[in-house]
Amino acid sequence: MKKTILFGALLSICLSALAADEADQLNNPTKRLYDFVVPRDGSIAEAIAAANSRPDTTSRYRIFILSGDYVIPADSSRMVKGGNGQMYPSPITVLRTPYVSIIGEDYQTTGFTNTVPPATWNNGFNEASPLEGISKSDVLNLGRYVHHTYMQGISIRTSMGDRHGRDIALNDNGDKTILKECCLWGYQDTYVSHQRNRYYFEGGVIRGNTDYCCGKGDVWYNQVTLRTKGGYLAVPSKPRKYGYIFDRCRIVSDGENGDGSYTLGRPWGQGTPIALFLNTVMEIIPKPIGWDEMGKAGYPSRFAEYNSRDAKGNPVDLSGRKTSFGGHDDCNVPSLTREEAERYTIALVMGAEDGWDPTLYTAQVSPVESFRVKRGKLSWRHNPQALLYAIVRNGHVVDFTTDANYRLPADAHPSDKWSVRCANWMGGLGEATDAVSIAK
Repeated sequence: MKKTILFGALLSICLSALAADEADQLNNPTKRLYDFVVPRDGSIAEAIAAANSRPDTTSRYRIFILSGDYVIPADSSRMVKGGNGQMYPSPITVLRTPYVSIIGEDYQTTGFTNTVPPATWNNGFNEASPLEGISKSDVLNLGRYVHHTYMQGISIRTSMGDRHGRDIALNDNGDKTILKECCLWGYQDTYVSHQRNRYYFEGGVIRGNTDYCCGKGDVWYNQVTLRTKGGYLAVPSKPRKYGYIFDRCRIVSDGENGDGSYTLGRPWGQGTPIALFLNTVMEIIPKPIGWDEMGKAGYPSRFAEYNSRDAKGNPVDLSGRKTSFGGHDDCNVPSLTREEAERYTIALVMGAEDGWDPTLYTAQVSPVESFRVKRGKLSWRHNPQALLYAIVRNGHVVDFTTDANYRLPADAHPSDKWSVRCANWMGGLGEATDAVSIAK
């Protein structure tokens, strides 16, 4: 037991040191290009495989995905048993290594999905895919020993289709995962988190109908758009300590469903689930009870709101919010006081133990200055905060450089619009410069 505790302590010290090394690079990174560019260097599956097989797992590995909709084929080298008893190639792509960035141009133009068998099996509820379920149909799975994964500007969409079973876009067993301006698109159990870990979302979209933010651990949802088709939004279980915190998020309809078509969540556990909605804009209002049951014995540690507002900025009526669950009368206080709400901060929930501040990593690099085109060459002033520069042609990234200039290709047209985007240390791209053309 003492050896296990000592090893754990040493591992924690090492990980903190590695994170500190990354922090040192945030404002003055050593210039370097992406390690793998999809599809230029291969497929998304090949990019993840390259990250998994690299010998140095203490340095960050950056994958960039050029604009496009990518389909990852099922892997016949790994077979999964379906609910109907038959074996199928695995649809899951697994990241098994730490310090990996997966970056896209923009989640609206860049994304990927997996390949699952069609809905030909009756799972007792409806026609479902035989591989429906957590750890059977995940598009992307972050392994148990993965940490410090960073994603920005990508969309991960399930391929199962609505009402065909539990379809997981991201099953995250890792720790200190950051998603910046990403989209997770599914129907049931879209996003799954795990107990011992911390996760941070900033901006972007999560879409679903049933329990589409589900699982364990501590998750901070910072200004995320929650696209609901109805059903139940969150289903937290056992927290690391603080549970699910939705801060300045926006709940919108995905379709024709309106007010009263959903609840904020339900408890997946007995006395442990925590879900708090702070300063949330509810463009569609949940059912008056706010929360729902999950089984006969489930009840929360705390399901509550503070300063919930409708689309016009008016306070949402919380007087009918549910207080009793699973036979436990008045076990929940559904409203937070201002003092209680102000206690919850990113510094507390994400960094109370070791000072981890995910907002340091999501900070974007400002556009370069003195950007111009002359004699077939783009040039600009070096930005010391930029890891690299992405060259943008007519709105899409086409190349990368670490220099402060770029020779235009032979096929450049006078009407082409050229701009540059700076990457931060994690590889995420900031805003583009104002576009210029050869004709200008």
